[in-house]
Amino acid sequence: MFKKAVIALATIAALGATSMSSAYAINLGSARGAVKVHRQTSVAPIAFSLYCLDHIEECTKSSKSQVAYTSKIRGLLASVNRSVNRSIRPLNERRDVWSLNPRFGDCDDYVMTKRSRLIGAGVPSSALRVAVVRTPRGEGHAILLVKTSAGEFALDNLRKTIVKRNQTGYRFLSVASADPTRWSVN
Repeated sequence: MFKKAVIALATIAALGATSMSSAYAINLGSARGAVKVHRQTSVAPIAFSLYCLDHIEECTKSSKSQVAYTSKIRGLLASVNRSVNRSIRPLNERRDVWSLNPRFGDCDDYVMTKRSRLIGAGVPSSALRVAVVRTPRGEGHAILLVKTSAGEFALDNLRKTIVKRNQTGYRFLSVASADPTRWSVN
């Protein structure tokens, strides 16, 4: 237990230093001297990184970054979304801990459970992208995106059905890349 705590603290420290130094890149090119600031790839949320310490096998990059969109995949996504939404009772947590298969949990617990079940069903981990969003009411929320040949589909504990990313009505703040440990800031 002590060893895990030390590893977690070291990870948090390293991630914090990385995110501060690589969050923005400045492009100084232009004859008029204009400065452009580009958002760069960032690190994963700390709670996700801590989850990965316990579930390393789910947090590695896979060889395929998307899946073919077939009726079988659509059925699998719908089934996993529905079954996980029914299996976890909503609970606003006081601490931000991302859990797998809890009886009670918040949006990130739904996301990680859906992600784990899809990986177990053979969906490549790099096709599964965790996203941190703002709802139309301005609330922070997490959803799971599945990158397919027909676009990205959102699995969400606030919806009974899956929808395309652009149909969610959410403002995307950050999204995991094909490498689950690297996130882009939108």
